[in-house]
Amino acid sequence: MTGNRVYLQPRGYILDTIHDLKEMQKGKGTFSDIGNGKISYSVRLYYNKWEYRFTVSEIGVNRCNVEIVVDGDVRDKEDVILRQFALLDSMLITNTKIELVKQKK
Repeated sequence: MTGNRVYLQPRGYILDTIHDLKEMQKGKGTFSDIGNGKISYSVRLYYNKWEYRFTVSEIGVNRCNVEIVVDGDVRDKEDVILRQFALLDSMLITNTKIELVKQKK
């Protein structure tokens, strides 16, 4: 499942905040391509493990789209995406909507 949200923040600031989220959740980096706005990390909770894949794309001056893909041992991926955006929101000032898109297997 994928979630998208637009933030009125510079791309570098959002990428730094995503790194803070990784540290806060004790995530293990799985992929990083800062030049293309991609950061991925895995999180383990009890016996479950999942991966967050972030893509931050500039869509204007101080305006970015953030895409989160969740993959792994997660029962309700929609809730996990919503919680991840809530964490990001708590670190950024924003009032935007979240667009959820289910991925085909």
